[in-house]
Amino acid sequence: MDEKLIYEIINNYKNGIGSTTISKKLNVPKQKVLKILKENKLTKKRDRCTKLPILHDGSIFKIAKVCPTCGDIGFITSKNKTIVCRNFYNTKNKGSNCKKCSLKLQVGKGNPFYGKKHTDESKKNISISRKGKGVGDNNSMSKFEHRKKLSESLKKSWQSGRLEQTRKKMSETLKNTRRQGKIKSFIKSKKETELCNILKKMGFKVVSSLRVDTKICDIFVPELNLIIEYFGDYWHCNPIKYNSEYYNTKKKLLAKEIWKYDESKLELIKSYGYNLEVIWESELKLNNDKLLTIIKKYDSK
Repeated sequence: MDEKLIYEIINNYKNGIGSTTISKKLNVPKQKVLKILKENKLTKKRDRCTKLPILHDGSIFKIAKVCPTCGDIGFITSKNKTIVCRNFYNTKNKGSNCKKCSLKLQVGKGNPFYGKKHTDESKKNISISRKGKGVGDNNSMSKFEHRKKLSESLKKSWQSGRLEQTRKKMSETLKNTRRQGKIKSFIKSKKETELCNILKKMGFKVVSSLRVDTKICDIFVPELNLIIEYFGDYWHCNPIKYNSEYYNTKKKLLAKEIWKYDESKLELIKSYGYNLEVIWESELKLNNDKLLTIIKKYDSK
């Protein structure tokens, strides 16, 4: 580089002009300006990081930072000590909020995209840029190790209780969907069909798979206001055959968990004023007249 230009860079810097301004003024890349200043021992090593209470947790460096909006203490982290220092000062100078407050401020008019719409051209460009991405082998979830890692992370979050509100919201949404009849899929056993046919031959009108609130009931006889639930010994873990700690591999639940669910379902049905009877698979095998006995209980004819 021309010695005259080097002299001007050094002279400007000694007169208090910053490297960025010198770069623009003399039309020299800033990196070259800094290199010349460093070679002439004019730059000083920045020591601002030494003043910060940087914590070292394993391979992670972190600095505590107070959110200017909510006052909560969060952490800025990085595997590089210099980067964590730089990021701390950047967020401090910008007055950056914590993630929770930042998301709240971006709702409605606070959202940078509020009131704006993508043009047809931008939609087309987005579509082209996304084509082939996240599909097949390009989808990160196609790799078993990624799916396993995500699964374990979600299980930990679920078991810790951090997702309890999410669980309740999902549960209520699903219940409302069922109440509205939007979910119509259900499993009907052969034995339920046989019982329905027997009742029809006896002259009763029969409704199979009746929805009561969020639950699907097996058989409903309107004339008797009677709901009959058919319990398979294995699927419902008949207490005569299974102990409370038996693990049902199909339902992936312990017997006591299945009993608790069944009990809550039966209580829900009763709360709606229905007559209710349960027929166990083994009970029906031992007594072919079990259904007739139940009908006689509610039908004086």
